[in-house]
Amino acid sequence: MPVFQSIFLQGIWKIIYFPIWWYTKGLVKRIFDFSSGVLRLAHDLSLKIMVTHLFSPMFGETTKSGRIISFFMRIILLIWLLFLFILGTIGLFILLILWIVLPIAAVMEIISLLSIA
Repeated sequence: MPVFQSIFLQGIWKIIYFPIWWYTKGLVKRIFDFSSGVLRLAHDLSLKIMVTHLFSPMFGETTKSGRIISFFMRIILLIWLLFLFILGTIGLFILLILWIVLPIAAVMEIISLLSIA
C-alpha cells in the first residue's frame, strides 16, 4: 500500500508543480532558446559577413563599374537577408508569447466550458 500511496502523491505533486515549472524554469529555458535562436538565425543568414564585405568587390572585379555593381548587389542582398531575419525573429517571438499565453487560454476555455454545462 505505501508504494501506491507514494506513486499517487508523486503524481499529484507533478500535477501541482507543472504550472510552477512552466512559468519559472520552463520560461527561462524558452527565453534562452529565443535568444540563441536569434543569434543562430543571424549566423545562418551571414549578416555579419555581409555587412563587413559590403564595400569589397565581388569575384575580384576591381574596376569602378564592378565595384558599383557589387555594392548595389550586396545592398539588395542585405535588404533581403534583413527582411528574412526580422521575419524569423518575429516568428520566434510569437512562439515565446504562445508559450506564455497558451496554458492560460486553455484553463480559461476549460472554465468557460464547465460553466456552460
